[in-house]
Amino acid sequence: MHTRSFAAAFGAALTVIPLLANPLPAAELSPAAEQIKKDIYYLAGDECQGRGVETKGILKAGEYIADTFKKAGLKPAGKDGTYFQPFTISGAAQLGEPNKLTLVGRNKQKKGEIEFKYGSDFTVCSLAANGKLQATDVAFAGYGITAKDLKYDDYAGADVKGKFVVLLRRTPRADDKKRPFDPSPQSQYAALATKVQNAVAHEAAGVLFVNDTGYAKDGDPLMDFRYAGGQPSGIPVLHIKRAVAEKLLADTKTTLPEIEKAIDEKLKPQTIDLPDWAVATEVTVDRVKFPVRNIVAVSEGTGPLADETVVIGAHYDHLGMGEGGSLGGPGAKGKVHYGADDNGSGTTGLLELARRFGARTGRVGRRVVFVAFSGEERGLFGSIHYCKEPPFPLEKTVFMLNMDMIGRVVKVEDDAVLAKAASVVGTAAALLPGAVVPRDRVVVYGTGTAPGLDALVTRVNETLGFKIIRVPGGSGPSDHDSFYRKHVPVLFFFTGTHRDYHRPTDTPDKINLEGLNKIVDMVDACATYFASSPEKPKYQTTAGGWSDPTEDRPRASRPPAPKLGIMPGNYEAKEGGVLVEDLSPDGAAEKAGVKPQDVIISIAGKPVKNIETYMSVMASQKPGVEIEVIVLRKDQKVPIKVKPQ
Repeated sequence: MHTRSFAAAFGAALTVIPLLANPLPAAELSPAAEQIKKDIYYLAGDECQGRGVETKGILKAGEYIADTFKKAGLKPAGKDGTYFQPFTISGAAQLGEPNKLTLVGRNKQKKGEIEFKYGSDFTVCSLAANGKLQATDVAFAGYGITAKDLKYDDYAGADVKGKFVVLLRRTPRADDKKRPFDPSPQSQYAALATKVQNAVAHEAAGVLFVNDTGYAKDGDPLMDFRYAGGQPSGIPVLHIKRAVAEKLLADTKTTLPEIEKAIDEKLKPQTIDLPDWAVATEVTVDRVKFPVRNIVAVSEGTGPLADETVVIGAHYDHLGMGEGGSLGGPGAKGKVHYGADDNGSGTTGLLELARRFGARTGRVGRRVVFVAFSGEERGLFGSIHYCKEPPFPLEKTVFMLNMDMIGRVVKVEDDAVLAKAASVVGTAAALLPGAVVPRDRVVVYGTGTAPGLDALVTRVNETLGFKIIRVPGGSGPSDHDSFYRKHVPVLFFFTGTHRDYHRPTDTPDKINLEGLNKIVDMVDACATYFASSPEKPKYQTTAGGWSDPTEDRPRASRPPAPKLGIMPGNYEAKEGGVLVEDLSPDGAAEKAGVKPQDVIISIAGKPVKNIETYMSVMASQKPGVEIEVIVLRKDQKVPIKVKPQ
């Protein structure tokens, strides 16, 4: 904020609108904010253990939510007269036993086998698939990167089909200021999952990761099993010590440092066949099913609209003790990821709205259904399940409002109110262009998913005074997406990304309680309108994907990936193709005739076994260029021409 410049510019105005320039000391919390504080300190406290789907704490959080719904006077809308809607999701990968890595000599000098020790010579990555592989050919494939935009391809001219590929971590010139790639672990080309996807696309039999020189300087540490995250790849994926890789390279008359130096100097791949050795592996990775549950309650309406539904939702799960998705690094392992903003804030907003609607007995209008979703952090599974098995018909659901990360309300400078200030102060203020005032900021997505939403949001905001950032699109990485795909108009409320996101430092003391309550006021006004308006909102599709307009961190530029516009339904499947759980409205797949429950088994002539191969094959396609997609539909193969978007 430029508070000083504002005060100087509006000297005469300070006596007219003093609260803008000289705010009073913080007042005591309002009763609603006090209750929000109580809710969020419990849900984002130690007892709930970060509400991870693998923790006991999420059960306590669920009971707390259900009890709050009951005390608010809302009726249960779950299974068998309860507030709970149970379903299952696949848990994080668990390392089993045995896990073996053996080198098999293939010439007279190398006859015999060398068996390595798990934990000291190699580890298994969570991306790996179960199973055994007998003696398999090996090739060194540099960093495993295919970057057409940068004219760099470690696989250029190489045939790695049916072979194990040895891949360096990070990227060429990772420690050089003039590096062509972003070397951060989550970047497009350095990410382990991306490298594995690329290996699968080149039909490799398995991957052996090895630390590059930069990662090896601290003793060549092996990765923790879960470090790579991601979904199963369908092939074995291991991490080996550099000493093991050097043994494979021994007869090539070169070494890992020499290869890395050669790549860095000219940015030319150094793919090498290693015919003197074969690799045999046995990998044991278990993926168990976890029981989870949505919490569902209803405030019934009365009158001619009572058979229609408005849904208000927020996910209550988070990352537990650092389940997949943590951005806290090695130091966060085993620590509670409190998730106060993500999404303790949205959940407490949901509870506050439940109390408000529960107190409105005899309300005329549509029923309002309150849903605390689980499994959102794993892939929107709670909202997907709700839309599959809705307690009230989805075709009579007229609107969905979603709250996710609404607890970090911040003030931003806004010149949009200059004209209004000028009308109060007089002509002199109008002569001061560029003057700014601070206002609470909120991002509202979905304003283009039905006609009139933009105007409604503006009207609701007249008494609240938010600086609103509007995003017309209805898609995105939160639970409103599942409803938008089912042709239900949506609004999604969000206060922005911050440096505590998916880290143990997302704690309740950092929540703006009154700001959160103010957003609840906005959601309340919108929900009340949709619950009572005789006119049913008319769904319309919107162009454009997800973006976060509050993100201020620099991001590496990358070309947009082509998309079919599907919601996969079997992320954890190792074989059998990719199930189309749902379709993006007006997306490429829907326009071409792909249907929900189709199973994609081939794209552009390449087989699709699972989500990893799907992503790999799609990464090599071009937007607007027609390809053939083969789906299984009721056991029949159906070829469909699709132009990815």
